[in-house]
Amino acid sequence: MKVPYPGPMCGDRMAHELEHANTPLHDCSDWPLPSFDAQDWAKAFIKAATENKWLDKIDEEIMVTWFANALMRGYDEGTARVADKEG
Repeated sequence: MKVPYPGPMCGDRMAHELEHANTPLHDCSDWPLPSFDAQDWAKAFIKAATENKWLDKIDEEIMVTWFANALMRGYDEGTARVADKEG
């Protein structure tokens, strides 16, 4: 199953930002990509799963846990790389 990627991939990001300057973040086509909040990612996942009739047994609480762990892992990786560069 192919899911379209939200927002511009190789287009003009600044044009996209200007076009949506007054659009609530939750209504933008690239939501939740700008967010670092696991609850936002969980809600977006549940919405996509519901609209696309994916996993009907997954709930928001499980997804908050999963995304929080995934996001924290990314943060930890970034922090570790900076620490390695600083020696």
